[in-house]
Amino acid sequence: MMYSIDDASLLLPKAWYACSGGNLVMSGIFYVVMFNGPNQRWSGDIFLIVVGLAVALGIILGLYVKYRTEFSPLYSIVIQHYFFILFDILFGGSVIAFAMTLSGRPDLRWFAFNANAACMVLTLVISIFLTARDMGVWDGTNSWRQRIEKYIDYSKRQVSPTLTSDTVNYKKIAYPHLIIGAGIGTIPLLFQIFTGNRQNVMFFAAPLLTLTLTYMTFKTIGPAHVRIFLLRKIEKEQGYRFQNADYEKIQELRRGFFMARWLMKDYRSPIVAKLDKKTMNMR
Repeated sequence: MMYSIDDASLLLPKAWYACSGGNLVMSGIFYVVMFNGPNQRWSGDIFLIVVGLAVALGIILGLYVKYRTEFSPLYSIVIQHYFFILFDILFGGSVIAFAMTLSGRPDLRWFAFNANAACMVLTLVISIFLTARDMGVWDGTNSWRQRIEKYIDYSKRQVSPTLTSDTVNYKKIAYPHLIIGAGIGTIPLLFQIFTGNRQNVMFFAAPLLTLTLTYMTFKTIGPAHVRIFLLRKIEKEQGYRFQNADYEKIQELRRGFFMARWLMKDYRSPIVAKLDKKTMNMR
């Protein structure tokens, strides 16, 4: 997402350890569930290497987010893909695969993991398609442009961060049949191994998790993708990139952080108006 100053105030102070901690937990769960079975030899050294690399990557990403990123449209796309892979693919798939192990069918782990990944990717593609259709991207009238340009200030070359946050409306559930269908799609897989044991509470938890992740994808990632792609289309037409309208406030926030003097990138205020005046004088 394109974070506002309010979002940044909550995110930036804990960005580096939130990213490193998230990477540690997700990579650890993935390795333990997917590479620890009766026919596989547990390797503590490989486990430490995997989680160590994940933590290192998380620290680098967290420091970059805390001190360097401009929370631009391009950043929004990249970070959405990052969290989509981390939570929807790795975490969601590992939970489904863990249900296979608890139910005595560890041989179905990778099948379950891949099935969840396919379900999540298909959900994202469908969400993007339906959002683009609802915005009139292909109707030939360019009606989508008005819905995007209300967030743009051409004179300052800025875009409001609400471009992406306005897509989140959990009170309105669009296409509930598709969301529910994706969530219950894992039930037949779990049903065939259901034994009635207490540990098979995963039989209910796994489809519920898939349903939740599907819902979040429909409501956030898919719609935000469409708006960012349309904004990029306008940027290519204009020949420049728009800056987050709250970037200057975010930079002020960063100046109070430890190590900001060494890691922070200086803020450059827009000089569009000055350039335009010079250009007009030359003419």
